Amino acid sequence: MPELVQRGEDLILPCSDPAVTLTPGYRRYLVGLDIAQSIDANAFAIILDERVPQWTTYAQELGPRRREIVRAERIPQMAYTELAQVVRNLMMQEPLASTGYLVVDAGGPGRAFADLLDARSVRNTRMQIVGGDNESETKERGRTFNNVGKNMLLGSLNSALHTGDLRIGNFPMRAELQHELESFEASIGASGRMKIEGGTKAGHADIAMAAAMAYWLSDHRSVGAHIGAAPLRGYW
Repeated sequence: MPELVQRGEDLILPCSDPAVTLTPGYRRYLVGLDIAQSIDANAFAIILDERVPQWTTYAQELGPRRREIVRAERIPQMAYTELAQVVRNLMMQEPLASTGYLVVDAGGPGRAFADLLDARSVRNTRMQIVGGDNESETKERGRTFNNVGKNMLLGSLNSALHTGDLRIGNFPMRAELQHELESFEASIGASGRMKIEGGTKAGHADIAMAAAMAYWLSDHRSVGAHIGAAPLRGYW
């Protein structure tokens, strides 16, 4: 049986039989970057997203979708110019250079940071985390800003973890991420709106927020929402 071949982010099961229709899958990596605010650290989380083609008796079909957090780290506070270089170096590493997608917290000072990434040819999707449960888009200077409600962002992450749509892999900061996830609490304010807050002594749930951003990106059209539609992205 021929081995699986990866071409860019496409996963292909080769077959010499012209009667067989190849059903390509994909493997990509989503990187969420949460920018430091005041005493927080910068943080990123990486999600592996894949569907692997497999053989049935006479044909090919796609296996179940797998999304798993495979890496998460904090980055100490530093000048944005230095942070942009760190992120550029991260996105130049394989497999991110070939199959990686980056979403950046571009709210407030994050706008200037996203411009620094653009200047270094690091492709990125810009997110602004706002209050509420809604999602919208705005455009400025030809760039799209995705305005995503914090409740929506964290609610989607929570649901995915409970249903098994997203799993937490084994990596050095796994326990810290789980601790952050367990720290979130929902409260209802005087206006009747729900508010979700969390954090630990190490930070304001920055790793969990980065993971939530990466999970949001996994279903966003900028990464090709369905198989075969996305060009190679990352840094080049």
